[in-house]
Amino acid sequence: MSKTATADQAAEADCAVRNTSQFARSTLHRPDEDADEPRPACPEAEIRDDDDFTEVDAAAYPTYDRCQNPECFGEAWW
Repeated sequence: MSKTATADQAAEADCAVRNTSQFARSTLHRPDEDADEPRPACPEAEIRDDDDFTEVDAAAYPTYDRCQNPECFGEAWW
């Protein structure tokens, strides 16, 4: 799992990951730079350990929400 994303990283993100399950919520996540396979930087990867994620161009999914976890596209919660 990566550390908290900076505002610059969130603003510049043109690549994102999404869950490939048809039952998953329409949410884009910042990719975990340390992962070997496409995984979100937030704890979603640990919660949905069996799910597959794929890298996508964030601009291609304008209707998807961006994950608001601080490790993805959100701001610090504290």
